[in-house]
Amino acid sequence: MKAMPTIKSDLHIHTTHSDGAMTVGEVMDLAKFKGLDCISITDHDIVSGQNDAMLYGKQIGLKVIPGIEISSYSVMAVHILGYDIDYNNEALISLLNDLLEQRQERAEQILQKLARFKINLDKTKLPEVNVGRSHIAMALKNEGYVATIQEAFDKYLGENRLAYVPSKRISPLKAVEAIKHSGGMAVIAHPLQLHNSKKLIPLIEGLLPYGLDGLEVYYPTHTPQQTEMFEKIAKKYRLFATGGSDFHGINKSNVINNIGGTFCNLPRELR
Repeated sequence: MKAMPTIKSDLHIHTTHSDGAMTVGEVMDLAKFKGLDCISITDHDIVSGQNDAMLYGKQIGLKVIPGIEISSYSVMAVHILGYDIDYNNEALISLLNDLLEQRQERAEQILQKLARFKINLDKTKLPEVNVGRSHIAMALKNEGYVATIQEAFDKYLGENRLAYVPSKRISPLKAVEAIKHSGGMAVIAHPLQLHNSKKLIPLIEGLLPYGLDGLEVYYPTHTPQQTEMFEKIAKKYRLFATGGSDFHGINKSNVINNIGGTFCNLPRELR
């Protein structure tokens, strides 16, 4: 079989449409500068940046695969990446609108809890839509309530902390079904924590009958040994392997990633 030509791809990037620090145009310019051939912008539970990305990609000669990262929950958090989705699909948009409404409600509840500790953040500095904990953590840091974003999570926003509010998330199955019904391919994101909790294999085996397509094998925090292990898991279950930097920019507390810093050769299934 003839070897596939290398298409250097970063398939996990976030922008200001969710909890990233750079706009669609900025991350795409950076990806082009880094020498990438292909990217996917996978903002959390939102597709509002996809049309701009597709148009700008044509202008600068960068292949763009429409993407998303859907936050779901079973016995623990599970993020499902969707690739080559129809981002105008009505059922998908309806689901994402529901998730967005829940996210806004959660953010308001967190701000109310913070106010009980005499922490009144400037709401005008927060995004008008799709506010997440990372935005609130950044505001806590910028307004001097904590020294670092990690401290914001450790003291206020992390699970069981002073201002924590549990999220209302859909099941991984529903996330996979939404992606598949929009014509996309579903991939389990950053699987290391799932593996360490002995949940990855049951999750894969549970989602395979419903169309699970891939596993994010190449990721900034994976050691070479872990990457090799995930390659074997993907091969065993006939899942294609993806990879990406999970780039957020300065909103991440421990920036160990950068666009193109972790990449993969674009899988055959996405060409």
